[in-house]
Amino acid sequence: MSNGNIFYVDLEERQAESNREQNEKTIRSTQTALRNFRDFLISKYPSETREIYSIPCNELDAYLASFFVDARQKDGSEYEPNSLANYQCGLERYLKEQRYNYSITRDKEFRRSQEALKQKQLELKFKGKGNKPHKSMKLTFADELILRKRGLLSRFNPEGLLNLVWLNNTKAFGHCTGFHGSALKWGDVRLITTETGLECLEWSYQEYTDVNTKTKRPGTECRIYATPHAPQTCPVQDYKEYAQRRPQAMLYEDAPFYLSIKPVVNLAALHWYNSQALGKNKLAKMVKTMCEKGNIPGRKTNFSVYQSCSTLSEAQSNQLVLICNNLSQQASQSMSSHPGGTNFVIAGSFDSDNM
Repeated sequence: MSNGNIFYVDLEERQAESNREQNEKTIRSTQTALRNFRDFLISKYPSETREIYSIPCNELDAYLASFFVDARQKDGSEYEPNSLANYQCGLERYLKEQRYNYSITRDKEFRRSQEALKQKQLELKFKGKGNKPHKSMKLTFADELILRKRGLLSRFNPEGLLNLVWLNNTKAFGHCTGFHGSALKWGDVRLITTETGLECLEWSYQEYTDVNTKTKRPGTECRIYATPHAPQTCPVQDYKEYAQRRPQAMLYEDAPFYLSIKPVVNLAALHWYNSQALGKNKLAKMVKTMCEKGNIPGRKTNFSVYQSCSTLSEAQSNQLVLICNNLSQQASQSMSSHPGGTNFVIAGSFDSDNM
C-alpha cells in the first residue's frame, strides 16, 4: 500500500472515530430526553403506562404540551429554553426509530405541544433564562501572563510544558476541521524548515490524496512559526523541549501527542512523561484546570482559547519576553542551588485515566 493510500485510510479511521463520538453524544441526548419525559409522565399521569410510541397522536400531543409547560429539574428549578428544545428533538429521534407515524416537531397533529414549547421558551427568556450565565470567558493575555508567572505555562516543569504545548497547538490548529486533541498523533505535527530557513511546526493532516478520484485535496496552511528574535517565547522551542522530555519510545509517528506526566518527576531527569496517552477528560479540562490552579477568576474552558486573540502587540510581546527571561533565570538558579535535582509531584491532576 502506498503512503498516499495509508494516509487516506488513516484519515477515514480518524473520521470514523469522530463520527462514533458524535453518535454517542446523540444517543446520550436521546436517552436523557426519553428518561425525563417518562419520569414526568409517571409523576403527573401515573395511570399512563404505555410506551410513548403506542400513544395516539392527540393524547401524546397533550402530554408533550404539559411536559413543556410544567416540567422541572430535580432541584425544582426550570429548564433552560434550549434544553426543552433539545428534549423535543431527542423524543423526535426516538419516535422516528420506533417508526411512529407523525413528526412531533413538524406535523400539525402536534401543533398544541409545538406552540406550548414556543410560549414556554419566550416565558423563560423573559425571566432571564437562556442568557448563557455559564458561558465560558475569553482567555486573555493578562490571564496567560499570570499562568506563566505561576509556572502553569512553562518549559521548566512537566505540567507547565504540557499546558504550553497544548495551548500553542490549539491556538494554531484548533480551528481546523478534523483537529481533535485526543486523536492527535506525534507524526501529525512536523518540524520543518521553510525555503527562507525559518523553522516552523506544520500540521500535516490538511492535505491528502483521494484514492478513489486520484485527486489531491488541499487544505488551509496550518503552521506555527519560530520566533528567533524571542527564543524564550518561541513555540518551536517549546515543541523541541517537549520532544526531548518524551520517552524515546514515544517519538514514533503514531504515538499519542499528549502524554501523561509521571507521578513524581525529578526535574533534572531527561524524561518527564509516561509512555501513555493523556486521558480525554483531562484534555477536555486543560484550561479549566490550569486556571483553577492559577486562581484566575471567571469560567474558563478550552473554548476560551478560541475566543482569545493570538496576535500580540509589540508591547505585549516585550512584556511576555521579559517574564520568560525572569522565569528562565529563576529556573537556572533553582537547579544550580539543588545539584541533585528537585522533585515535581503531581497530585493526580494529569494521570492517564479518563475519569
